[in-house]
Amino acid sequence: MVKEMAEEMENMMGDKIEAIKRIMDAAEHLSVSHSRLTRQDLYEMKQRNENIDYYNAKRLNQYHKAGPLAGELLENHKALIMSNSLHFGNVGINTSVSAVHVPTNVYDGAPDVLNGIQWSEQLDRIFMTNYESDPSLTWQYFGSSSGFMRQYPATKWGQGEWEPDLFDCRLRPWYLQAAASPKDMIILVDTSGSMTGVRKEIAKHVVLTLLDTLSENDFINIYKFSEVPVPVVPCFKDKVVQANLENLRELRNGMIETETSDIANFTSAFTTAFEILQKYNRTMQGCQCNQAIMLVTDGAPENYKEHLEKYNLPHRPVRIFTYVIGREIIDTSATINMACENKGYFARVTSLAEVREQVLKYIPVLSRPMVMYQKDHPVIWTSAYIAVATPVYDRKNESVRTANLLGVAGTDIPVTELKKRTPAYKLGVNGYSFIVNNNGYVLYHPDHRPLDADGLLKPNYNTVDLSEIELVDSDGGPRENDTNLMTMRRDMIERREGEMTFKVRIHHDGMKRVSVRRQRYYYRGLKGTPYSLGLALPDGYGDFRIAAETEVKRLSADHNINVSSFFSGKNWKIHPDWIYCRYNYDHLKSFDTPEAQVLHFVGRTQRERWRWNSKHPRPSHDTVRSHKQEDNYYCDKHLMQSLIFDAQATEVFDKNISLSLDRQDPHAMFKLFGISVAFVATRSGLLRWQDIMKRAPRKPFQHFSEANLNAIDQTWYKRAVDQYSVEPESFVYSVPFSTGTGVTNESVVTASHAIFVEKGGYKAPAAVVGLQYKNSAFRETFFNITSGCTGGVQCRRTCSSGDLSCYVVDNHGYIVISKEERDTGRFFGEIDWLVMDSLIHYGVFKRVRIYDYQAVCKDMHGHRSAANFLLTPLRYMKWFVQWMVGRASWIMLQTQIAHLINPDWAWGMEQEQSDYHYEDNDGSPGPVPTGGEFMADGDISIIVHDEAVSMENAYANKSRPRPCDQQADLYVLQPEKLFKGDKPDSVKGKQNCNSNNLGARQCERHYSTHKIPHSNLLLLVIDTTCRCEIQKQKIEMEEVKMNESLRCERPQESLYRQRPSVCLSYHPEEEEIKQCGKGSNLLPSPILLTAATLIYSVLKWI
Repeated sequence: MVKEMAEEMENMMGDKIEAIKRIMDAAEHLSVSHSRLTRQDLYEMKQRNENIDYYNAKRLNQYHKAGPLAGELLENHKALIMSNSLHFGNVGINTSVSAVHVPTNVYDGAPDVLNGIQWSEQLDRIFMTNYESDPSLTWQYFGSSSGFMRQYPATKWGQGEWEPDLFDCRLRPWYLQAAASPKDMIILVDTSGSMTGVRKEIAKHVVLTLLDTLSENDFINIYKFSEVPVPVVPCFKDKVVQANLENLRELRNGMIETETSDIANFTSAFTTAFEILQKYNRTMQGCQCNQAIMLVTDGAPENYKEHLEKYNLPHRPVRIFTYVIGREIIDTSATINMACENKGYFARVTSLAEVREQVLKYIPVLSRPMVMYQKDHPVIWTSAYIAVATPVYDRKNESVRTANLLGVAGTDIPVTELKKRTPAYKLGVNGYSFIVNNNGYVLYHPDHRPLDADGLLKPNYNTVDLSEIELVDSDGGPRENDTNLMTMRRDMIERREGEMTFKVRIHHDGMKRVSVRRQRYYYRGLKGTPYSLGLALPDGYGDFRIAAETEVKRLSADHNINVSSFFSGKNWKIHPDWIYCRYNYDHLKSFDTPEAQVLHFVGRTQRERWRWNSKHPRPSHDTVRSHKQEDNYYCDKHLMQSLIFDAQATEVFDKNISLSLDRQDPHAMFKLFGISVAFVATRSGLLRWQDIMKRAPRKPFQHFSEANLNAIDQTWYKRAVDQYSVEPESFVYSVPFSTGTGVTNESVVTASHAIFVEKGGYKAPAAVVGLQYKNSAFRETFFNITSGCTGGVQCRRTCSSGDLSCYVVDNHGYIVISKEERDTGRFFGEIDWLVMDSLIHYGVFKRVRIYDYQAVCKDMHGHRSAANFLLTPLRYMKWFVQWMVGRASWIMLQTQIAHLINPDWAWGMEQEQSDYHYEDNDGSPGPVPTGGEFMADGDISIIVHDEAVSMENAYANKSRPRPCDQQADLYVLQPEKLFKGDKPDSVKGKQNCNSNNLGARQCERHYSTHKIPHSNLLLLVIDTTCRCEIQKQKIEMEEVKMNESLRCERPQESLYRQRPSVCLSYHPEEEEIKQCGKGSNLLPSPILLTAATLIYSVLKWI
């Protein structure tokens, strides 16, 4: 089965690769044939009121809301007809055109941007052809190295009206990984005494932006240096660590507090960086591809040529990129020389607004070997959400040797598309699929929980390792790796085929219950990708399926039966997430409900020329237009025919149910026990129910059918199937968990029982039947039964008397029935931990500890407030002078008054010939605040850049989340302890109750527990005549406390991983490329420098 499913995935992924390669080919040819518009051409077009016309995604369908222009389009905006499509996340789309997104920090009138927008418009034809031939495609896009992104189909950009647009395609993982091969990077940050004030803040943002450009296949470390280089994270000394979210978070936090002092020792800093990189290269650690040193400084006294040549000659394997901070730096020749002589790039960063653009200039440099090879277009795959992308090269023949990256072409693959190739009905109840990448991280898994309780992304949402999600049943402590699990993990990383069997602990119901189950794992690599597919099936019943289907045509033809009649009435539903039959283009024909869609196709199956089309649609480029028709559909033949079989078998549920011998009142027995709903759910996702007792309409009220749509995915279904192996004839009873406020008479008890079909000695689950009781009636019936004695004997001690406390507890220790109604749904240990602990001691319950390695802990940060100074007239005068001087200085800087005294002259030229481009702020956007990004490619938002700021905003400055490990003890009933041979037996115990009151008698408290036949329930009777001090214990997740050394090791735990298969980091002809960021220097005004010195002295004196 795993082979069949893996091949389906490989075919689908191969189709997506072909789609992006068509985009790539077209883009490269369109760029070559395009006649470039110069700055002069664009100026002349503007004079003639001519513009390059395109759909700007941020300027679509926005209208004036009030005033005389209410209802009219905003200026420079366009109208575009859109229709919602479930396939594209139920957003408005237009499949006739694409839309362009230009980042806020990129000037949309720049020649590079406008030229790219113009020639890439013809990609619409490729986008449309791809989508028409492969309807499973979602967003397709081309991200340009100049910053814009063209996305198909066109849709309006999604940020709110007052939210800043921080999206830049060049910072997305699909762009960064496709644009350059993996890299080992060490950032050296100058923290000498001159790096103060604005320079220090700019340097911080440069470093944080550099971190934003890294992916999980990269390795990174940051050293601050003045006299001695020091790692910003002490744990990372003498290392480069994998650039996953957890390690990047540690590095960002390490940059928050940066003190400046002393003189920068560049020799020591370079020595440390080179020795670390050489060690990793020599020992085959790290990425084993690109290596780079990023120097962030306000200037260097010399170029340290001899020192750099000592480590970097002859082939210069380590590139050096230099970022000089500050506009007033006079001599940059040393830092320029460092970059140019070591295959790097020089960039000057003068303000926060230009940090991103200057930082991103290192990406095209790393891509040069890749571009120069021309024929190699590596295909990359991203994790967490799946995108497949490939680089697009500039193939123009220039007189000066260049190697320009045009951009990246890509498309998204929703995880749901992968899950369609592993349908749940084939995996069976309690079976599941998952995918692991080359780093051992899960791409999807039923226990992957990327969001926390507040609906926010967890700090390490996309770096959850397989060893952190499959909890092996062992007595070891936290993070003690199991041999079987680690062997399977290594095999999957290496994309081998195999199988493994071992016991695991599976939690459910919000980590309040746990099951221990032996599972059989099957896995296989997915060719052409860094992924492996895994299937987990329960050992035993998970190996078998029921093959029971109804052949529609034969039933209709031979017996003249209308199959649709099996679906009469309204008391049935199907699994909303399963695909029975669907049209490939949902915006052409849609249905109000999944049931309406199934009925439509059930009707079609009875037509003469019906074809199942059971294979997932594959692209066809021969007859593209004929593919896009209303009748273009896909049907899962086996699932549909199984559904029809189950519908016919359970058709009786559409009739009135009678279990009573009283013909006058057929529901009398149901009313006696307060039964409100009877139901059946089948392996094909069918749910049928009957309302036995009508409820008075109350709000809020959710009917059983609305809350239990998912058939085999419902907890009561899974627990019933598991219970079958314990006691085949038993029912599983459950109640809602108590929230501490007690339950109302409207709460219900759910009882479910699994039906297995046996053939040839093998069994497989077919369905689950069940009932829902009113909790009040269920409880009343229990006490009516337990309040009397058998044989007509009068009893003084019953469950209704004051001498006994009676509880009905389920197989996980939760109370189903108690004298106190508010106890229902609570863990018994919260009521009486001493008795619960005694039951654990006698082996009636087994303690099972579970760990949550995806947990998030929130550290509370209090708000500090300072006391005020004694206010005097002199202090007011001091504040006024400081404000005036500071305001005047700021205005001088903002108005560029330095250029009036000492102007810098510049002459325009073609950008291809310029080596270093500095763009001033005229016409460019201002500083961009940090925060969350909106993802146009269907991904969820992520926190970017300044985590300290963004996280504080996300949590209202009250707490800051951090990844942590948590643990809890859960409990499982051991029913064999309540039997002696084949006969039921009770377990009795006693406790010595010592009173603290002097003179009070000591006594013994007795209890007795009995298994309730044919159920997962336990009757617990406690003698209350002896009063004991009550101890209580809740089931709560608590943080696993680590000592400092373990906490230090956790983010960099060295588990096995595999490098990406392609590395293009060297080309022998790259030495011919001379572009390395050399540019003219800005000379400061001596007059202004003198004035600034005087102002600073006056402020210090005041």
